[in-house]
Amino acid sequence: MLILIAIVVLGIMGIVFAGLLGFAADYFHVEEDARVTAIMAVLPGGNCGACGFAGCRDFSENLVLGKAGVGGCTAGGASVGEKVAAIMGVEAAAFDRKVASVHCGAKGDQRTPKAHYTGVETCLAVSLVDGGGMACAFGCLGQGDYQASCPFDAIRMEAGLPVVDPEKCTGCGNCVSVCPRKIISLRPYDVPVLVACSSHDAGAVVRKICPVGCIACKLCVKQAPDAFSVADNLAQIDYGKTDAPYDAAIEKCPTKCIVRLRS
Repeated sequence: MLILIAIVVLGIMGIVFAGLLGFAADYFHVEEDARVTAIMAVLPGGNCGACGFAGCRDFSENLVLGKAGVGGCTAGGASVGEKVAAIMGVEAAAFDRKVASVHCGAKGDQRTPKAHYTGVETCLAVSLVDGGGMACAFGCLGQGDYQASCPFDAIRMEAGLPVVDPEKCTGCGNCVSVCPRKIISLRPYDVPVLVACSSHDAGAVVRKICPVGCIACKLCVKQAPDAFSVADNLAQIDYGKTDAPYDAAIEKCPTKCIVRLRS
């Protein structure tokens, strides 16, 4: 009899609480703007945070509230920007596509060691222990943190160096933020040339420890003075000069640290 009473009491309590929850759900229900769902449907869904918000839903909600721009989805590019603009009933914003660039060209067997590192195999951990025993204090640490950080599978490791697939890269910037040595940056997609070096050591030092490092010889500046400059022992590219004679600079570079990624 006691068991039966307990079952009846629990059943009544369940019905009462279910009714209260149903009432609360109806009373506190907030209508969601249909545009949020529509925008979510056209976003890539990577939740990469490149837009400056916590994820795709947060971006969609802030967009509807007027706190984000229709071209804010870097990962989606121009096509997604156009779809979002259509949903919002506004004109699509101009989109400047960017891709990640790795400013180091030294493969594993080209890096001069000064000690043997044994420990946690992540770039951050290696960077905290005297650069993992590498002679170059500016080069890639080769542990692959970039690859793990990419939500779009646009980075792979080859011979200890991250290689970016420009067609998969969305320019979200995750790899840029995760690199402890800051050898990755975002460059304009339309200019497929970069300086694959980050060293600020003097040329004489670079020659001793890296066969593919920039030695600040300024031959690139002589070939294309409008596009190249040298500052703090490192060649720099002005990506605004899209018609510069890059090939001449690439040919003259003695260490071949200026590279063309595609024709």
